[in-house]
Amino acid sequence: MINRIDTKSVKIIRLVSGEEICCKFPLHKNQLPENSKLLRLQEPMLIKYVPRITEHGISDYIALVRWVGFTDEKIITIPIDKIVTICNATAAFTRRYTDLTQTLKHQKQALPGYIERNMTDKELENDFESDPIERDIGKDDIKEIADLLKMPSKKLH
Repeated sequence: MINRIDTKSVKIIRLVSGEEICCKFPLHKNQLPENSKLLRLQEPMLIKYVPRITEHGISDYIALVRWVGFTDEKIITIPIDKIVTICNATAAFTRRYTDLTQTLKHQKQALPGYIERNMTDKELENDFESDPIERDIGKDDIKEIADLLKMPSKKLH
């Protein structure tokens, strides 16, 4: 059974989709009863493993991003049957998560320009062409990324 009482620990949750999220469980009055088929998560963050190439080889950079963007909701409800496992985060990871969520509380999440207002087709085209990331990608970069994707997974589960 899920321990819905533990409100202090940061949890790492693996979903059936393969996503890993970190979060806390909300306080008792904001949590659902034990027999509920739903679970509430407080300030969930998606754990993204970003491969990067260094002089020593390929390593993973771990990034935390908002799991549900463009909302002011701090508590998200998910079905329990979509959860594969729940475990406690390490102390170092808990500090990183706490620092990040505190920082995000003071920042507004801005909408991209094309959502904020109705842009013309020409403006959308110019916005895409001015993106330095899109401009600098070449065939060699695409081949390198494709080779990375073909690598076998090192995960045990």
